[in-house]
Amino acid sequence: MSNIGSTSLGPVQAYLSGVARADAKGEVPSSVNIPTVSEATDAVRRIAEVRGADDVVGMGSDYRKIALASGLNVTWKVEVMAWGTAMRTVDPE
Repeated sequence: MSNIGSTSLGPVQAYLSGVARADAKGEVPSSVNIPTVSEATDAVRRIAEVRGADDVVGMGSDYRKIALASGLNVTWKVEVMAWGTAMRTVDPE
């Protein structure tokens, strides 16, 4: 989407997090509790649409996983944040 003929509706962001117990190797397992970058960027697009935007420009994301040790068990907390600028096409009339 070109910025010509468009107006900014402002920044939009989404933050998702989840916790899962580590697998036998101590890694983050595949789980419905663990958010992905794709889910976070989809959430940003949905938020922008609710605001009346046609598109989101300048999309970015950050993915972090943090080991939470408690006794012999390791639990992973995963945080995903995505952001961008909501844009709406303006009629040049």
